[in-house]
Amino acid sequence: MSLVKLLPAWFHAIADYGVAGALIVGSLLTTSAPDKAIATGVVIGVVVLAVSMLTKYPLGVVKVLPFTVHSAGDYLAAALLILGPFVVGFDGSSGGLTEFFIAAGVAVLAVSLITNYQYSDKRQPVTAPAVA
Repeated sequence: MSLVKLLPAWFHAIADYGVAGALIVGSLLTTSAPDKAIATGVVIGVVVLAVSMLTKYPLGVVKVLPFTVHSAGDYLAAALLILGPFVVGFDGSSGGLTEFFIAAGVAVLAVSLITNYQYSDKRQPVTAPAVA
């Protein structure tokens, strides 16, 4: 479900772990935010981390989830991040987490739209051209 297959799987994997870490750490370090804002960031971050660790791509730990299925989770994470502050009801009182979540959601969406989700961990052998 990409618009352009520009981004390789290994780069997408790095972005996934970066987003997960930023959500967890960023939420926990924001002391002026309400508990529900902090919990939203930590829960989404932990889910992104878990899905990343379970994905069949270069940085997956237990590779059970196809990368194409992972893509649906990316779009869901983007929607949760963008809509979460308004649905959960902490927009305007989040100590900056509302803006952070929306920016992270837009970034996740952008990365998802340019990722090549057709990754295969089976390497193709490189054959040398025949010499006459």
